[in-house]
Amino acid sequence: MPPRTFALDLSRTSSYVCQSCIASIGRARPNPQPWLARNASNAARAARRQRAPMTTKQMEEEQQQRFQEALLREAQKGEPTDIDEQGATEPLSVNYFNEETEGQYRQLRDGAEFGAVSGGIDSEISEAINDLEQKMVQTIQMLDSLEKVGGSEQDKAEELRRQFKRILRDKYKGKTGPEGESYGVLRIPGFTGVRQRAVANLNSFLARDSVVKGGVPKPRDLFDCWKYYSAARSSLATQWSNVPREVWDFLWMILSHEGGGVENPNRMHHMYILAKDMQAAGVVLRDSQQLLAIEAMFLEGWQDEAIEAWKKAVATIGSKPETFKGYYELGVRMCSLHGDTDRAMRAADTLLRSSESPNPRIMIPIVRALAAKEGSAEEAWEVYKDMRSLLGDTMQIEDYDEVIAAFLVVNHVEHALQAFVDMMFSGPMDIRGKTRLPTIVGNHFFLGKWLKRLIGAGDLDGAYKVVTFLQRKGVAASPIQLNGLIGAWLRTETADNVKKADQLAWAMIKARLDFVDLRRRTAAMDRPIRLVPRDGEPTPDDYVCTTRATVETFSLLAENYSARGLHDDLEELWTAFEMAELGPNSYMINQIIKSYTESKGPQEAIDFYEQMTKIRHVRPDAHTFIALYNTLSVNRVVKRDSKLSADDAVIGRQFFQDLVKMDWKFDSVDEYTYLPRAVLFSMLKAKDHAGMIVAARTMKELFNYSPPEQLLIELAAGTATLRVQSKRNMDRIMEASRLIESLIRKHTQVFADLGGDPAKMTTQEKENQLCAVFEELVLVKAHAANAERSAVNNILAQAAEEMGVFDIVFMRDPAVIRKHRKVMKNKDAEDDVD
Repeated sequence: MPPRTFALDLSRTSSYVCQSCIASIGRARPNPQPWLARNASNAARAARRQRAPMTTKQMEEEQQQRFQEALLREAQKGEPTDIDEQGATEPLSVNYFNEETEGQYRQLRDGAEFGAVSGGIDSEISEAINDLEQKMVQTIQMLDSLEKVGGSEQDKAEELRRQFKRILRDKYKGKTGPEGESYGVLRIPGFTGVRQRAVANLNSFLARDSVVKGGVPKPRDLFDCWKYYSAARSSLATQWSNVPREVWDFLWMILSHEGGGVENPNRMHHMYILAKDMQAAGVVLRDSQQLLAIEAMFLEGWQDEAIEAWKKAVATIGSKPETFKGYYELGVRMCSLHGDTDRAMRAADTLLRSSESPNPRIMIPIVRALAAKEGSAEEAWEVYKDMRSLLGDTMQIEDYDEVIAAFLVVNHVEHALQAFVDMMFSGPMDIRGKTRLPTIVGNHFFLGKWLKRLIGAGDLDGAYKVVTFLQRKGVAASPIQLNGLIGAWLRTETADNVKKADQLAWAMIKARLDFVDLRRRTAAMDRPIRLVPRDGEPTPDDYVCTTRATVETFSLLAENYSARGLHDDLEELWTAFEMAELGPNSYMINQIIKSYTESKGPQEAIDFYEQMTKIRHVRPDAHTFIALYNTLSVNRVVKRDSKLSADDAVIGRQFFQDLVKMDWKFDSVDEYTYLPRAVLFSMLKAKDHAGMIVAARTMKELFNYSPPEQLLIELAAGTATLRVQSKRNMDRIMEASRLIESLIRKHTQVFADLGGDPAKMTTQEKENQLCAVFEELVLVKAHAANAERSAVNNILAQAAEEMGVFDIVFMRDPAVIRKHRKVMKNKDAEDDVD
């Protein structure tokens, strides 16, 4: 392996290039660029003309431009520059001159003297510059030598060129001095007038130092590159020859980028447009660029043309070692998608028989294409077996998933099942063509594993096909598995999937109702009954769900109907739920309460709640009371009525009495957070300040709840400030924050006056402080901050009597508190709250 060269360390150097180097290299004029070849005759005629003498400044500018073009062309195209046209290995011989007087020059001894007289550059800096110049020339010579050797050394040379190119683009950027040029080398010249603005914007983008920083384009680079290029296309089309090859390569590098965490969803469309423009400009695409352009043409809809272009390139791109593998892999993919499986198989066979370390996974597109063709399922299966044999132990789960999806999408469920069996079991097990599945496969657990994997991958239609197929094989899915499929369909929120979920759920409900009806008729008879087929029994190909609905099935539909406002459907579902004899649960009740509140009015919802809880003795939960508090007018209307607010205060106290007396427990931390918030805000809106204090004290005893500081700020700011984010509302929130902070400081000072250390307050002491701040805040809201304590206590006692919590708040009876204490069902969740 060749030693590390200076070209790889360009990022550590300055971008400044000395004038002597420019003058020496500038004597040899670089070869004309390919895109300018058609203007060679004009260039020759122009060269024969007598040119006017150039000034020193013009000569320096021209020499700078020549050096930049030569150096950047070498780094980006891999072509040798005129610096070493004859392959010489000797270092450059540089002569230095100093202009003593106008028109008289004196030759200097060496670079040190030149540095001293031309600007104060000392000998060390001059030697470093000379060393840089020679190492750059040596790097180019080394790359040329590696390319002449060929084989693996040529690949190393190409990799070094790419690194050189990245470093130049990231660090050098074509600058020739400390300040550099206005645009650098990556610039499109020759546009003026009305067409100048769009091209100038593109040039500004090309000159950005932040573009492709670190060698990896950012999402913003991709967006801006296409934005400016697409805007300038119409102007550039008038003079394609003005666009340098370096700019084309730079645009291609950015727009073709993918991976590295950068999304490029329009990559192929941009590549198609860019390739067409480069073709119009007469720019010859490199082999890798041609492959990408053919693929982009195919994906943009020009499939026949892309395949024809691919076939024509077999003698060029398809015969080169560096593009052989990519060429035939692209052919396999395109021909498979186009339906030409014979040509795809021939291309895959050529690739697999080569010595280019082919990947057998290239056969997956052929499996997919053959499976989609009518009558070719067995042929697809044979291709899958060949691929599996070639991969051996390296075949991954993702490979099996690809094959399974290929068979499922065209309804070849038996082949998909066999592939899943191959994935799950190491030994051979052939299940195709069997009427009854082996016990190790034909069971709920095996079916559940497959359905879970399909649903997790998003193949919901494939999961449904598996359910119907395995039921015909004698394996019926369990309710929890079908409920999972129904829930996945509903979560997509697409009309087609929601319809499928609705149909499957009602099929399960019908199976449950048939079961209940059969159980009722069986109980009424004194001897066993025998079931016989009915007229019009479905054919074996039709799916008749035999899995019975559960409470979860009804709950999924109820939540969906409630969210979509389908109140009539929810009413029908409730009727079916009662006929199913599953016993009502709190979740169904909560959905009905929400639906009745919106469709029939709050009183119907409250009546339904009382019927379920007090007559049919259904146990509510925290969400039941949240739904009840949402029936109050203060939570439903924007413009509040004083009479309705007074009624809400009374109804809210009744709800709180039920909340305390009913036997229920918290299920989650979210309920522990939302329920107290719903209670306190509802009472605040109804201006039931006494009820707020009594409710807070009660929840402190039963829930161990103390209002957090954030809730205090929201209560102080008012509910109106939370609806719309505006400057006025933000000012109110800041004012409320200052009020709460002042109240907390006040109570902290009182604690310190009583001999406590505020820095060592326990958790219980901090919670008691927040409760005290809450009560003082409520008194401020009620304009009773200066009221006598005895009068306030009388009002609170009366409110506690009406809310049924006098024994808890004022008497603090331990037995009553223990009886009505609401603790978490989940001990871990209870620990989190405490």
